[in-house]
Amino acid sequence: MRQNGQGNRARLLLTAITLLSAVLLSSGCTTSMSNVDIDPPTSGFLHYLQQSSMANVSDNGYQIQASAIDGTDRLLSGSNELSIRVLNPSGEPVQQFAEDMTKLMHLIIVSRDLSSFQHLHPDYKGDGRFEATADFPAGGEYLLIEEFVPDNKPVTVTKQWMNVIGEKRASTELRPSRGTVQTVVDGLTATVSAMPDLDAVKAGQMVMLEYHLADAQTGEPAQLEPYLGTAGHCVILNEQADQYVHVHAVTEMSSGSNVMFHTEFPAAGKYRIWGQFQYQGKVVVIPFDVEVQP
Repeated sequence: MRQNGQGNRARLLLTAITLLSAVLLSSGCTTSMSNVDIDPPTSGFLHYLQQSSMANVSDNGYQIQASAIDGTDRLLSGSNELSIRVLNPSGEPVQQFAEDMTKLMHLIIVSRDLSSFQHLHPDYKGDGRFEATADFPAGGEYLLIEEFVPDNKPVTVTKQWMNVIGEKRASTELRPSRGTVQTVVDGLTATVSAMPDLDAVKAGQMVMLEYHLADAQTGEPAQLEPYLGTAGHCVILNEQADQYVHVHAVTEMSSGSNVMFHTEFPAAGKYRIWGQFQYQGKVVVIPFDVEVQP
């Protein structure tokens, strides 16, 4: 395990050197990393990195009317049919949507303690209305996060809490990982390394996450399949669920069983990260926690 961790850090270091070289070559030797956010690039490798991470994207004045399919707010634990209507800043139903990573809408649903996670793709029914089937494992509060591209506008993210009726279960706390993460989920062994290391991540700092995925039974590198147009996705939420980041794999740095993500954590605190990959026709969700320093 120690040798494997050293190898992961070496690969991440090489990636960091490649990224720094791209910065210097594209903007001259006086460019600093802080200028990447002040004057974001519009083309090339750095532009791709910036576009692959969406941190706290605005709602752009759009609103959501979310309810049970019968139009009421009555949601019960278990399977529910949801109706989601998107309204523009004038309060009118949106009539035009563009695909975002192969879908018209991404719907993220998490429980208050972040123990339950769903990434759904509602069906568009026209006149700004979508429908989806969601499963709520217990009673309590759930956060709905909708991500969509309306009216030729930028990517838009809306959020609202909804209450689900039913027996509540004991809440769980986030348990931040340190060093290299290794976990087994649905037949996949995931080894996750970061640069900087997970116990040294700071708010506002560029972070690289590398997932190495292997078949849990054979130990052989997993033959991943494209998921929503890329090698993988990460959804990131802080403990209070008010800091949201959606990250796409960096294609140039991902191949075979290795998937690389670039992101930033907007503020200090504890976060949960859900990595999502497709393996043998099934989407596998791999969660772990991290604590971000100020």
